[in-house]
Amino acid sequence: MLKIKRKKINKVLFLFFPQFLININILANSNFAGVTPPPVTNEHIISERAEIENKKYQALEAFSKALNLLESSYVDPSVVNPDVLIEKALKGMTSDLDPHTTYLSQKQYSDFSTDTSGKFGGIGVVVNPAGGKLEVIEVIDNSPAERAGIRAGDFITNVNDIVVNTKNIEEALSKMRGAVGTDLTLEFYTPDKSSKTIITKRVTLEREVIRSNSVVMYQLGTGYIYTKLTIFQEDASEQLSKSIKEFEVKNHGKVKGLILDLRNNPGGLLDQAVRVTNLFIDSGIIVSTIGRDQNKPEDVEYAVKRNSLSYFPMIVLVNEGTASASEIVAGALQDRERAIIMGTQTFGKGSVQNIVPLPNGGALKLTIARYYTPKGRSIQAKGITPDIPLISQSILGKVQQVQSESNIGRARREADLDKHIEAKDQNTIALQNKKEERDTDHWPLSLRDDYQVKSAYMYLKSMGKFTFAMESNGK
Repeated sequence: MLKIKRKKINKVLFLFFPQFLININILANSNFAGVTPPPVTNEHIISERAEIENKKYQALEAFSKALNLLESSYVDPSVVNPDVLIEKALKGMTSDLDPHTTYLSQKQYSDFSTDTSGKFGGIGVVVNPAGGKLEVIEVIDNSPAERAGIRAGDFITNVNDIVVNTKNIEEALSKMRGAVGTDLTLEFYTPDKSSKTIITKRVTLEREVIRSNSVVMYQLGTGYIYTKLTIFQEDASEQLSKSIKEFEVKNHGKVKGLILDLRNNPGGLLDQAVRVTNLFIDSGIIVSTIGRDQNKPEDVEYAVKRNSLSYFPMIVLVNEGTASASEIVAGALQDRERAIIMGTQTFGKGSVQNIVPLPNGGALKLTIARYYTPKGRSIQAKGITPDIPLISQSILGKVQQVQSESNIGRARREADLDKHIEAKDQNTIALQNKKEERDTDHWPLSLRDDYQVKSAYMYLKSMGKFTFAMESNGK
């Protein structure tokens, strides 16, 4: 069967290659009135191109022959299924390119398509496979992973007894999918720089249908919104716009300020990044992409006024897990001075991938361009630098732990002096509405202890007061 296929392949190649030579001869021998014949150097160029095509044909013929020999003569026929060999060859073809260019098997392609639609079966984690590791960057609420104690920042080291490494990371990823109701065994650990010992935990989870709502929104105070965008899936911009508009209706059309949390957002669909940005920007460039030709932008995305929301002060939270599409949003809002970016340096994934379906049901995910912010900044391997840096929550916790365990190296304060006078706060409750409570008392538990969200909220309220004063003075 394979020999017949091989002959067909060769026939196609032979049909193509002579046709290429015929076209060259036509170009070389054609006479056009009033046109100066091309210089002799063109003949060398044509010859070089023909040689390149000839070598390509020889390489394809060698591949076809090797495939035929393995299928017909290898000692163990059970391990030389031609479909499997071809898929491995396709994976090998992309293995030495950038980490985002890869061949997707039929199942992987199906899983990828399902991920971006927002509904899939699994355990409820978003992972970053860069560098041959599976780092958990997001855990979906009320998912099997969350109930098992897996948290953002953990590393998965084993999936159904497959040790995760650079060679089999795609296989490990595929094993995380399966029929709803089936079990999945994982091993994971939480990094701890203070300890040289890695403690690995082993858990067995039952796969469920995961429904991913990409937008989570809370009211932090009167007129102030916190919204977390977890991934740029198909309806991300629609969900975000709807949530903000509903908030405006409940608050009589007034939004005093918005915190957009893009921390640990791995990205997603480029068009959704553009649409989300367009909610806050009504004109001008959002992002541009440049491919092979550095002097010619392949695509420039502009904001459209009819898609934008009303103006209000805005802060965007980012961290090292903010990547790809989320960096496009942060970079555009920063360049256009629409929002203040707070947090830590972002991941730096500034390339654009295209998914091309293949005849075997798989697909090729390949990097086709770099993307640039409105001011022409490349994010690739650089990331977005926050306007206001904030220490990360994990590092802050470790610093506080060290400080509580030891006073070594800490500067002396008034409280350390002998016979110091004790503090006595003034009771100002009578000056306030007794029913009024602190804003944070109404926050979800996950936000009450979040230092970065608290910092952003305090800054946002200050911005709101300044804006109100400006408007009152007619400036």
